[in-house]
Amino acid sequence: MIMIIGSQHDDILYFESVMSNKREETVLGKYKVKIGTIFNQSVILVDQVKTNYVSSILTLYLVEKYYVFLVFVVGRAIAFTHDIKPGDIAISKYVVAGDVDQVNEEENVKMCQIPGFEQAFVCQDDVIGYLSSAFEKRTYASYKTANFISTSVDYHRIEQVAHFHECEHTMGFGEKVVFDCNSAGVALACQLLKVPFLSIKVIERYLDAPNDIETYIKSINQYINVGKALVTCIGDIGHNEVITEERGRY
Repeated sequence: MIMIIGSQHDDILYFESVMSNKREETVLGKYKVKIGTIFNQSVILVDQVKTNYVSSILTLYLVEKYYVFLVFVVGRAIAFTHDIKPGDIAISKYVVAGDVDQVNEEENVKMCQIPGFEQAFVCQDDVIGYLSSAFEKRTYASYKTANFISTSVDYHRIEQVAHFHECEHTMGFGEKVVFDCNSAGVALACQLLKVPFLSIKVIERYLDAPNDIETYIKSINQYINVGKALVTCIGDIGHNEVITEERGRY
């Protein structure tokens, strides 16, 4: 089964509209999930996953309960560097946990590194390749692989992230840096369970730009491109035995 996670219902609405054989279940007494098929591939949708705390718990639970072999995170993000702009679609290559600060020189623990894990969670090249190919086939959208700093804080000012920036780099990344609020929790859970994951986020605004209804509407207009590409990707992956059978090996 493939899982698609969003922070609000708008994020998963396209996938819900093309899903067949739908049914709804409630998990953990609180979260409603929708289960069905897309291109004959079993898919589970969940939304209202707004923070890394919730995303880590739900991902751990749902991957185990429904035997998920691949996780996608969709929705919106904000751009820090200006080489990726509002309206672009960011595909995660690396994800770091931006609100972790347990720096320890003796144990070589860096900023944004969860002790016991690498500083950055790495997304699988095969899955990025399938999704990139799907964007090329089905859309004219501008998409870029990006470096995600994921924190449960919703940032609005450059001053709030000054501690991430040093010597023209942001957490060691020199380009295409974006912020979101739920990818790191998914990345951590997937690392533990050895399941590949990928975040696909529409860039809503630059970090220090106003957050208003106009920017929101412009960003969700790109959701149909994300939906088309991801549905195509799901169909392609469903025919690839290497990816569908490698749960627990990643």
